[in-house]
Amino acid sequence: MPKERNTFVDLMRGIAMLLVVLGHTMTGVTANPQESFIYNIIWSLQMPLFILISGYVTRYSREISSFKGLLSFLGKRTLSYLLPFAVWSFVIRGLILGRKDFLDIKYMLWHMDNGYWFLITIWTISVIFGISSLVSSLVKSSVIGKQVLLFVSYICGMAALAAVGYFAGMSFFCIKLTLYYMPFYFAGYLYGQYRDKIFALSFGKRAVDITVAICFAAWIFTLARVNLFSLADGGKDIIIRAAASLSGCIAVCGLLKAATGEKTNERGYLSVLGWTGVHSLEIYVTHYMFLYLIVSVPVPVLMSLKGAAATAVNFAATLLLTALTAKLINSNKTLSFCLYGKRG
Repeated sequence: MPKERNTFVDLMRGIAMLLVVLGHTMTGVTANPQESFIYNIIWSLQMPLFILISGYVTRYSREISSFKGLLSFLGKRTLSYLLPFAVWSFVIRGLILGRKDFLDIKYMLWHMDNGYWFLITIWTISVIFGISSLVSSLVKSSVIGKQVLLFVSYICGMAALAAVGYFAGMSFFCIKLTLYYMPFYFAGYLYGQYRDKIFALSFGKRAVDITVAICFAAWIFTLARVNLFSLADGGKDIIIRAAASLSGCIAVCGLLKAATGEKTNERGYLSVLGWTGVHSLEIYVTHYMFLYLIVSVPVPVLMSLKGAAATAVNFAATLLLTALTAKLINSNKTLSFCLYGKRG
C-alpha cells in the first residue's frame, strides 16, 4: 500500500516554487526589483524553504544502514536531479536553443549558478547526507549518539567540500551555494526527527507557537532594515542572511500550518498549491522557457502600476504555459523519464 503524501509539505513546496517563478519574473520585466520589500521577502524564502523541506522529508525515508541502501538512495537522487540537469542544460538549452555556454562543460562547472544550480546543490547535499547517515548507522550506539555522529560526519562533509572549493574555486560545482544551504537541510532533518516528540510534551505546542511568533518578529524586523540581496559574502553578512531566512521559513511554515490545519487538500486554492508542490521539479526546469513573454519598453519599475501589471501578466502566463507543458510531458512516460527523471 503506497504511503499517503504529506499534503502540507506539498503546499509549502508549491509556495516556494511560486516564489521562485515570481522572483525570476520580476527581475526580467521590471527595473531594479531587488530594491523592493516584496523581493526581499521572496529572496529570503524561496530556496531556503525548498532546502529546509528537503531535509524535513528525510523523516519518511528508509534508514541507510548498508552500502546497498546507500547506493539505492544515491541512485534515486542521481536520477531525480542529475538527469534533468544534464538534459535541460546540454540538450534543451545547449543543442536545441543554441546556447553555446551550456555546451561548454568547463564553463558550466564553474558557472552552475547560470543554470539549474539547485539540482546540483540538492544532489551534493544528498550525497553528503547519505554517506553521513550510513556512517552513523554502522556504529552501535544510542539514537542520540547516532545523530551526533551523523552531525559530525555531515560537518566533515562540509569541510571536505570547502577544501575542494579552496583549491578549485568556490564557484566550482556550485560549492559556495551548496555550503550556504547545507545548514538549512540539516535543520529540516532535525525538526523532522524531533517534531513528534516536541508535540508530545505538555508544553510542546505552546513552545512551537512562541517560537513561530519570535521568528516572525525577527524576520520582519530584519527585512525592514536590511536588503538581504545586497549583502556581501563576508561572515557577518552570511550570518544575517541565513538567520533572516531561517526565521522566515519557520514563521511562514508555522503560521500556514496553524491556518490550514490538516485539510490542505479540501480547498481549491490549496489544492492548486499542492499540485505545484508535487510537480515542483517540472516547474523549476520548465518555467525558464516561458519567462519574459511580454516586455515593456522602457522597462518599468516594480512598484508602479505598469510594473505591477507587467509582473502579473508575465507571472500568470509563465505559470499557465509551464503547467500545461509539464502535464503534456508527463503524459508520455519516455519524455517524463528523460526530461524530469520520473519513473512510472
